[in-house]
Amino acid sequence: MPNKLSNNIRKEHTWTKQASNIIEGLDKFPADSKIIIIMRHSQRYEPKLVNENDLKGANMELTPLGQEFAKIFGGNLLKDRYIRLFHSPRIRCKVTAEKIYQGFKEANGKGDIIGECNALYGIGINSQSYLDEFNTYKDYQVILRYLAGVYSPNLWPPAQPFYERSGGLIWSQVERISEGGINIFVTHDFHTMIFRFGWFGLPPDERWVDYLGGFAFSIIEDHILLLDYGKFIKLGIPYWWKNRKK
Repeated sequence: MPNKLSNNIRKEHTWTKQASNIIEGLDKFPADSKIIIIMRHSQRYEPKLVNENDLKGANMELTPLGQEFAKIFGGNLLKDRYIRLFHSPRIRCKVTAEKIYQGFKEANGKGDIIGECNALYGIGINSQSYLDEFNTYKDYQVILRYLAGVYSPNLWPPAQPFYERSGGLIWSQVERISEGGINIFVTHDFHTMIFRFGWFGLPPDERWVDYLGGFAFSIIEDHILLLDYGKFIKLGIPYWWKNRKK
């Protein structure tokens, strides 16, 4: 990102690198392509969560730096593309979207905040089981175990129905944006990694997804052009998207 403040932040906070990769890669998409960005919310407070009771009253909202960098991110988006912002019902995602929008508007960009999108939240995983696993295994190992069907479906509902349903809802929004527009969906790290695997067949690894990290992609004719960790990948379209009636 060209902003002087962002350069200072990047030197001190390595989590901003993935956000910078998204910004720097957007102008490499074809000019008239419709782009979808799936991204994690900005930096939040990280309380220690062991039991479900710890969730009550825990502060998991954005830090001042998280709010500031979300605004910087918005200010560095491509101004010649119209943006539409969607977010998970969680406050930290809503504020992230608002700050991105604020930064974009202050830089003379044009767009809208559409609002809550339930496709970005609500798998239905048991909270205590979720905490137990993430306190036992590394982040990416939990995802792999989940996708392998290690956990009881009574506690961890299968991922496939969720990512297919969410994919359909998110894809339908592309039809409502003009050529060259960008739809930004602000969600959570777990959900971002589930989408990344379910839509593109890319398993999670130790890189995980940092604050304001994620991926961007565009469906171009018969393939997907994906920006993932700063690199472009050409992929086939999942059959359950390809066969959708438009």
